Amino acid sequence: MPDYTLPFPGRELAEQELSYDPCYAKIPPEDRPGIVDAAWKKGEAAARRVFKESGGERDFLQIAEKSGLKICMQDVDYVVGRQRYFSDYLSGKNEINLYLKSIALWAEQNHMTIRDAQNVILSHEYFHVLECTKIGLTSREYQVPMLRIGALKIGSTGIRALSEIGAHAFARTYYELIQQEENGDERTTV
Repeated sequence: MPDYTLPFPGRELAEQELSYDPCYAKIPPEDRPGIVDAAWKKGEAAARRVFKESGGERDFLQIAEKSGLKICMQDVDYVVGRQRYFSDYLSGKNEINLYLKSIALWAEQNHMTIRDAQNVILSHEYFHVLECTKIGLTSREYQVPMLRIGALKIGSTGIRALSEIGAHAFARTYYELIQQEENGDERTTV
């Protein structure tokens, strides 16, 4: 079993993740806890389903390849502006890019092997694949007006942070299911 703490935000930080979304101010405060819970639960449920369907497979490279995804390993530290990217999913190409130098930096910072870091990043990205292919975009489950002029609301847009919250929940839950299975924990009911 890997000897590290999963460096993805847990449920306790999900509302903070929501606050980073550019549309955050458009979300009524009373709606925020509910939409965060819904996104988190969607990620958890997807992780349990994939864990069961894959027979508890630990290697997301195997899961991705069995799903027909192309994995492109790119030997770059991908930084745009002040944001470092570790991976992305190109739905039109059914392809996931892993940015190896970015992942290596993240692995070192979090005291992980590069292989474990790649696996965790790939599990996070796999949730986005599921959103596009099977479970629907979490970001579209709650809409806010694009523009509001008085009582007039023009257009609507989803909340991108909800997809990230779901992906964090997916990666964390999958990792916890692996730990429970390795520890012989009876609570691994999926």
